Amino acid sequence: MNTRERILKEALELFHANGYNATGVLDITRAAGVPKGSFYHFFSSKEDLALEAVETYKKITRVELLDGAGGSALQRIRQHLLHLANMAEVADFSHGCLLGNFSTEMPSQSARVSAAVENALQSWTEHLAQAISEAQDAGEIRNAGDAARLASFVISGFEGSLSRAKVSGSREPLNVFFETVFRDILN
Repeated sequence: MNTRERILKEALELFHANGYNATGVLDITRAAGVPKGSFYHFFSSKEDLALEAVETYKKITRVELLDGAGGSALQRIRQHLLHLANMAEVADFSHGCLLGNFSTEMPSQSARVSAAVENALQSWTEHLAQAISEAQDAGEIRNAGDAARLASFVISGFEGSLSRAKVSGSREPLNVFFETVFRDILN
């Protein structure tokens, strides 16, 4: 892993664990084991690094699990959401979701990062809406509600459940989310 990748990896972990404000450039360079000057060689600012962290996080969330291969549309939706829940559980729920965390922290800090987070959430909503629409067409989901509206609701519910899991340190809010979504919303 090269120096730039190491800085980005450590920044993503620190932003995810501690937030944007609580993570300084010095924290990032220490974690990456590089001099502070290396940071500015690769990134013009912490804000620019945060933008790249959002893009990297999007890849980690594996939104592609929602797309056309790997089982029925409903199975892909469940697989994707379970992947996200398992990512959170690995950190004992203490990190939550970077997109959710940044969505509450960044509006007062950076319009650019806020816009990147909104784009990431919108892209996620579009992928999920497509999978919901496919599941509706296949008869896997009887709920005939607008797929984009359902997707937006599911994502908001997931983010809220993950925030509650973060506070409680328990998977229970996610268990309730999964039961409600797959029994009452996407049924």
